[in-house]
Amino acid sequence: MNWFRKGADGKFLWPGYGENVRVLKWILERVEGRGAANETPIGYVPAKNGLTLDGMKISEEGVNELLRVNTEDWETELEDSKQFFRKFGERLPRQISEEHEKLSRRFQRVVTV
Repeated sequence: MNWFRKGADGKFLWPGYGENVRVLKWILERVEGRGAANETPIGYVPAKNGLTLDGMKISEEGVNELLRVNTEDWETELEDSKQFFRKFGERLPRQISEEHEKLSRRFQRVVTV
C-alpha cells in the first residue's frame, strides 16, 4: 500500500497512522496463512476483502486506488533507487543489488505483456 497516495482532491487516501493497526492485523493474518492477498510485481498486497475497514471513512474507489500498483510510478521509483544505490558503489551489499534487479525484471515482464 502507498500510505502517501493522494486522491483527485489532493487529500491522502489513507486516513492516517492511527489506522495502520488494520494493516498490522492483515500482516499477522498473512503470517498465520489466513490474510487475503493479491500477488503483484512488488510482492503481496492486501486483497480488498483482506483489510478490516469497518468504521473507516474511505470510499471503495479510495481503497482500490490504495491497493493498485501503478507501473509508471514504480518505473520512476526503480530508476531513483538505482541512482541512489550507485552512490554506495562496491559498499552496497550484493543482496540489495540482486533484489533490486529481480524487482526490475518483474516490472519489465508486466510492461511487455
